[in-house]
Formats: sequence, structure tokens, C-alpha cells
Amino acid sequence: MEKEVKDKKFFVIEKEKFLDSINYRIYDRKMYDLTTAVKKLLALDTLNEDRERTSYHLQEVNFSMVDKPLVLTDEVKEEKLEQGEMPF
Repeated sequence: MEKEVKDKKFFVIEKEKFLDSINYRIYDRKMYDLTTAVKKLLALDTLNEDRERTSYHLQEVNFSMVDKPLVLTDEVKEEKLEQGEMPF
């Protein structure tokens, strides 16, 4: 069953065109609930004076890869046991 919208988190993505390249970054390096993300998006878009160069977008945060616990492989377990030894 898919998470309800109120439980989902979103990034505000800043897309910047500079010279012949496009750069993306997570605005403010934070994730927000949908309501807050939309408010931030609208505020940034309203204040944006250079829409040719900069735009803002929402991206849902996907936790599907981190919902499962990590399982250590035998190799990592062995390295952990040998921590007292110097690697050289």
C-alpha cells in the first residue's frame, strides 16, 4: 500500500542553466512535507527574477532503498574483526 500524501516528503530542486550546462541542487538541503514544499516552491518562483536561467521543481523523496536493513557481507564482517591489525 502506497504511503499517504501527508506522510511523503519532498525536495525543492533548483535547476540552473549556465553557459551550455544544466546544474541541479537540492534547495536548502532539506526535505519538506507537501504543503511546505509547495509554499517554498511558490515563494522561490515568485522571487525568481531570472526565469530563463533558474527554475524550481518538486521531487518526491524515495525511501524504498533504505526501508530495508543493510546486511553485512562476510567480507565486511571479516574486516570488522581484523580492525586491530594495520593494513600494511
